[in-house]
Amino acid sequence: MAEIVSIVGITHNPFMPRLFKQPNRPPGCAKVLERIDMMREKLRQAKPDVIVAIGNDHLHQFFMDNMPAFMIGKMDAYSGTFYDEIREFGLPTHRVPGDLEMSDAIMEGAFDRGVDFAYSNELTIDHSIIVPLTFVRPEMDVPIVPILTNCIAPPLPRPKRFYEVGQAIRAVIDKLQTNKRIAVLVSGHLSLEVGGPRQFERKLMDPNFDASAVGWISQGDVNGAVNHCSFDQLKQSGNMTHGFLNFIMMMGVANASKPSYAEGLDAGFPAIPFFSWEAS
Repeated sequence: MAEIVSIVGITHNPFMPRLFKQPNRPPGCAKVLERIDMMREKLRQAKPDVIVAIGNDHLHQFFMDNMPAFMIGKMDAYSGTFYDEIREFGLPTHRVPGDLEMSDAIMEGAFDRGVDFAYSNELTIDHSIIVPLTFVRPEMDVPIVPILTNCIAPPLPRPKRFYEVGQAIRAVIDKLQTNKRIAVLVSGHLSLEVGGPRQFERKLMDPNFDASAVGWISQGDVNGAVNHCSFDQLKQSGNMTHGFLNFIMMMGVANASKPSYAEGLDAGFPAIPFFSWEAS
């Protein structure tokens, strides 16, 4: 049977890879890099054969005229990223191997559990997948199964649905007739403002939300997360705080178990999430 050997939740902030390379980088970067190193080591020790990478498209691959709620990539390899991300963030291009057989198995199994994934055979991945992999698997050598959510273009799936889809992904993987070791890498946000008046403020956007959000995850409090993360509730904490919905899906993958590590790091930026579970 397949085994989930690691679950990691981390930021996909595309400014950070370039920021870390600057000689005059803010002092808080050292703390962030320490946590990234810790997460990279956790994933290395788990020795995954496949990484299920959960993120979201940022209106690169999809737009308002055709926005899937949840979709899965079905390819032998994936290219990333897009020209504007190379230009604006200095992100390098990558070619990441895929696991087409695993993608098919997860999609088919999800159908039997009430989740109708959209799918793509021509998927280009953006920074929501590339940046987390840069942080925790910079070799880009482990095949991935990318799963993209709509947490950016209203109307959004409800928080409960994010959790249910995460549960379905976990149930499918637990029943797969394979000996592959599977890691799940999830990217998202705590409170965050992008393009708004608070975008570059060197402080937490909403400390109360951040503390509550980390608390929901650390305690496995699904009801707390689901009941306090409607579109309007999240918008009050920053216009991109809806990326936290990906972490509610992560809670579903973890079956609402308590993580071994949960933190919303205050390093002088908007809070930076770090979550992890190891195989028991």
